[in-house]
Amino acid sequence: MKNLFRIIAVMTVAMLLVTTSCKKDDDDPTPTPYEYLTAGDWKITGMEFNPGIDIGLGIVITDIYNDFMEDCSKDDLMTFNTDGTLTEDEGPTKCDPEDPQTTNDATWTLTDNDKTLTMIDPDFGPSSATVLVLNETTLKLSSTDIPDIGLETDDVTVIITMTLQK
Repeated sequence: MKNLFRIIAVMTVAMLLVTTSCKKDDDDPTPTPYEYLTAGDWKITGMEFNPGIDIGLGIVITDIYNDFMEDCSKDDLMTFNTDGTLTEDEGPTKCDPEDPQTTNDATWTLTDNDKTLTMIDPDFGPSSATVLVLNETTLKLSSTDIPDIGLETDDVTVIITMTLQK
């Protein structure tokens, strides 16, 4: 009787091992925001003021990306490294040929349940943004932390959209 019990126990364990090892991986977990952010190089593909900034004469600035960003900056890449450093690459066209191709002296953190992205640049200090969208292709940020550009920017939010480059 003990041998029969052992045989049944061994067969049960063997069947469990076989059925669980052959299970398809259809239930892969969704990547975390951290995994999305560190998945590759990000490029800014949009930047806008909301609401727009009235600079007078009926002119309201909203689309920073298309109206003010230089083409040589539009091909720059940002890489959020897993060690918390931020690599910035000038892309194929540099605005200043004397600038290094890449810098790696900034850092980043993702906090508040992955809803706040803070980047710390040694030259400009910390800058925080609210994460609006973060998935396999898009990073969209919102911030009221706007650099002084000589215009009245109180109560203005800048929306930055980045697209993952594969």
